[in-house]
Amino acid sequence: MKKKYAYILVILIVAFLGYQSVYFKKLSVVKESKKENFDFKAYADSIYYKGILKSKKNIHLNDLIALVQTNPETAFKNHGNRLGIGNSAYFMIKSTGKILDIKDGIYTIADEKNGIVYIDTKYIFGNAIRDASGLVKLTDFKTNAQFNKVSESLNDIIRNEVLPKEIKKVKIGDSISFTGAIKLSKKQNLFKDITITPSQIKLQ
Repeated sequence: MKKKYAYILVILIVAFLGYQSVYFKKLSVVKESKKENFDFKAYADSIYYKGILKSKKNIHLNDLIALVQTNPETAFKNHGNRLGIGNSAYFMIKSTGKILDIKDGIYTIADEKNGIVYIDTKYIFGNAIRDASGLVKLTDFKTNAQFNKVSESLNDIIRNEVLPKEIKKVKIGDSISFTGAIKLSKKQNLFKDITITPSQIKLQ
């Protein structure tokens, strides 16, 4: 009988020790611990300052619109960037114009040859800059989450570091030069209300 109680006692001790040695973490904590030590900020800095700002591939907005109207296949092949198939693509453009109005981060610009365009300096989100640049490939990363993290880092640089320095210098009536990303479709006929996600704004 004593042996029976001894066995039970041993089992209880083993179970107790096992419980203490095995513990459960929240799924979010486990995922956080498994993240790779990749510096997305440094990577985005390199893409922006060494790639986007120094790129000579940005097409002038009026040249792009003319090309899309006359030869969309060439326009999309030579200047557009997209991840998959479809009629739409992102383009990195450049142009100049005069500021007509500034309201809630939206700059209304009288573009020199394209009428009224809009530059959104407030809602810089999504993948427009990343995809338009053509400098980042999905195959460079293991997961979509990592790929999207590049977009977030690029957007943060532009929204929080680059644009504030220039925006404080400009006012209504000023002439500016600007570069940025736009999305166009091969089937697009009208080019009104073009909204540009800016990569840079400079006072002329």
